[in-house]
Formats: sequence, C-alpha cells, structure tokens
Amino acid sequence: MKYLRLSWEEIEAACRRLAEGIKERRLEFDIIVGVARGGLIPARILSDMLGNDELQTMRIKFYDAVGRTAERPTILSPQLKVKGKRILLVDDIADTGKSLAAAMEHLKEGEAGAVFTAALARKPSSSLIPDLYTMETDAWVIFPWEVQETARDILRRRGKGAREELEEAGIREEELVRL
Repeated sequence: MKYLRLSWEEIEAACRRLAEGIKERRLEFDIIVGVARGGLIPARILSDMLGNDELQTMRIKFYDAVGRTAERPTILSPQLKVKGKRILLVDDIADTGKSLAAAMEHLKEGEAGAVFTAALARKPSSSLIPDLYTMETDAWVIFPWEVQETARDILRRRGKGAREELEEAGIREEELVRL
C-alpha cells in the first residue's frame, strides 16, 4: 500500500488554501459542519480562519481499518437544525465519496438551504468531487490526528512484518504510544 503522511504544518497550509478559496469565491456560511472523526480538526481550523464560530459535527462510521470500509456509511448523529441554512461541510478526505454523499443527503433531509463541500484531499476514484479540495492522491493519507490508529491497524494486520510497513508509512518507533 502506498502512504502519504501529512504534517501539522501541511494541514495548516491546506486549511489556509481552503479558506482562501472560500474567500475568493465570496462564500459565506451560517454553519460549518465537520464530519467526525476525520473532518473535526480541519473544520475547527476553518472555523477560526473564516471567523465563523457556528461549528457543529456529524458523526459518520464507515472505515473499520486502513483501506477497509463497511458496506455503506452510517450516520450516528441526530439531525442537525439546518433548515434554510448555508452549510460548509468539511471532511479530511473524499476517499470513496460515500461519507460526504451520506452527509450531504442527511443535511438535505434537514432542509439545508445550500451545502458546499470542502476536503483537504481527494482520491481520483472518489464518486463525489468536493466543491473545494487542496490535493489529489491515490495513496492512503495519514493525517497527524490518526497516526496511532494507523499504526495499531498495521501492527494488527502485519505482525512481524509491521516494522517495514510502519517505515513505509513514515511512522517512527518513538512515535508509538505503548498502552
């Protein structure tokens, strides 16, 4: 598997590019919704950069391991109060596109006025192209907030061959939290 590990500095720069793209388009939103878990941090950063403190989250369960999904995303959050509101829907990556599509459908069921999607990254195979994104890659992206999760999955799947795959993923031994 091919990996792309992003640093906190790269995340901040990507969020800045998203914020600049939003401002260039003169877009304004009533609410920023972060898709939990991956979109939580980018949504919070965008909330700060855009000066919009109306931040909410939508919990979606789809991935159960690196590169392995359930049949379809499950929304675990109650319906947000979005009737007639302009929504910025934020996720870390549009991988398959199914999570973002499910989130958009959920918001439309709540009668959102408009939904604009933003993601840090997009995979070429994604069925949904976010309205705004900063990079495209076919690699498994490792975000700074999921290093331990990725390492646990690699260790569980690979056993003795894990050290080599951890190195390929850019995860160093000293980064691992031993529990």
